[in-house]
Amino acid sequence: MSYERYLRQIAGTLAESTGCTEPSAIALNAATARKHVQGDITRVTARLDPYLFKNAMGVGIPGADERGVELCVALGITAGDSNAGMNALHTVTATQLAQGKALREKVSVEIAEEAQGLYIETVIETACDCVRVITSQAHDHIARVEHAPFAPFTPEAPRSQEAETIVGDVAAYLDFANNVPVEELRFLMDALEMNRKVYRAAVEKGMDKQVLPSMMLKDPSVFVQAKRMAGAASYARMSGVPLPVMTATGSGNQGLTLFLTVDAAAQAFGASEEKLLRALALANMVNLYIKSHIGPLSSVCACGVASGLGASLGTVYLLGGGEKEMLQAARNILGSVSGMICDGAKEGCANKVALSAGLAVEAACLAMEGSGIHAQDGILEKDFDHLIAHLGELVVEGMGKTNSTIVHIMMSEKRC
Repeated sequence: MSYERYLRQIAGTLAESTGCTEPSAIALNAATARKHVQGDITRVTARLDPYLFKNAMGVGIPGADERGVELCVALGITAGDSNAGMNALHTVTATQLAQGKALREKVSVEIAEEAQGLYIETVIETACDCVRVITSQAHDHIARVEHAPFAPFTPEAPRSQEAETIVGDVAAYLDFANNVPVEELRFLMDALEMNRKVYRAAVEKGMDKQVLPSMMLKDPSVFVQAKRMAGAASYARMSGVPLPVMTATGSGNQGLTLFLTVDAAAQAFGASEEKLLRALALANMVNLYIKSHIGPLSSVCACGVASGLGASLGTVYLLGGGEKEMLQAARNILGSVSGMICDGAKEGCANKVALSAGLAVEAACLAMEGSGIHAQDGILEKDFDHLIAHLGELVVEGMGKTNSTIVHIMMSEKRC
C-alpha cells in the first residue's frame, strides 16, 4: 500500500509559526498590504471573522509589550515580513514596536459577521493609493491582493477538502503507522525538536509554575510530565515568547499538545525513536480527521477534542494497544471534555492544554486496562467515524450561537 497520501496530508497541516497563529496571520495579511501600497498611510481598516477576532483579542504578540487586534495589524505594517509566512513577526525591533503603537491610532477593526470560515481583510489607504488584501480559508493563504476599486470577493473552496478525502478509519491509521518506512517520518522529529525547544525555554523562565503547583513539579509520573511539557510550552507561546513552534492544523497549541504529550509518554515508557515517530504519525492523522469535522476555528477547544484525542491514540500505540483500545480512549476523551469551550487565545489556554495532555495519557491507560466511559453515554458511539460525526454535529450545528455569545461577553465585559 502507498502511504504517500497520508504523509502529504500530515505534512500539509504542519507549519512554523512565531507567536499565536491568529496575530501571525493578521500580521502577514497587513504586511502584504503594506508591501503593495504606495504613499504614506492615512487610514487602515481590518475586518476579521468572529472566531479569528476572538483568538487575537487578548493573546501575547511576539516582540510587543501590549496586546490587542489593532496592534497586531499595526505591527504587521511596521514590522511584518510578508515573505516569512506565519513567521511574519519573527523580528520586532524597539523602533518598529514604537512605530506600530503610533500607527495604531489610524487602525480600526471590525468583525466580519458574514464571513464563512476563516477571513482576514486589511485595507490600507494613502493620499494616492488604496490596497486591499484578503486571507481566506487558511491562516497563511493570501487569496487576493488588489488596488481600488475593489471587486466583490467570493471565498474559494478550501485548499484541501479534508472532510471528503480523509476517512475515519483507525485500522487504516494503524496500518500506516506500523508499515510506512520510518525514513519517511523523519520530518516529524524536526517538528518535535522545535516544540521541545519552546518547552525548554518555558522551564528556564519558570513558566511551568503557571500551569502546575510547585508540589506537582517534582512528580515524575507520565500524567504530570505530559501536563508540564505541553502546558508550559503553551504558556510561553501564549505570552508572546518569540520562538517558532510547529503548528498542527493551523494551531500552535494543537501542535504542542500533539507532539509534546506523545513525547512525554514515549519518554516515560522507554519507547524507541522509531516507535515515537510512528505514534506521532498516527496521532497527527487522527487530529487531522477530527479537525475536518469541527473546522479550523470553532467554539470548542480543539486542544482537547482533536489534538488531545489524537495524542491519546498515539499513547495507546506506544503502549501496544490496537483499534479496540484506541476507540475506547477516544470515548474517554470525548466523554470528558467535549464541552470545553474556546474563549479566545491567551495564557489561560495553557491550562486547557495541560488538562488535555494529562487526560490524553490517562484516557489511554484506562483504555489499555479495558476501562472508561461506555459507548452509550451521551453523544458517544460504538464506532469511530460515527463518534467523530456526532462531535462535528454538536460543534457545527448545535453550538452555532456559542461563539457570538463568547465574543459578546469578551467585548462588553473585558476589552475591545
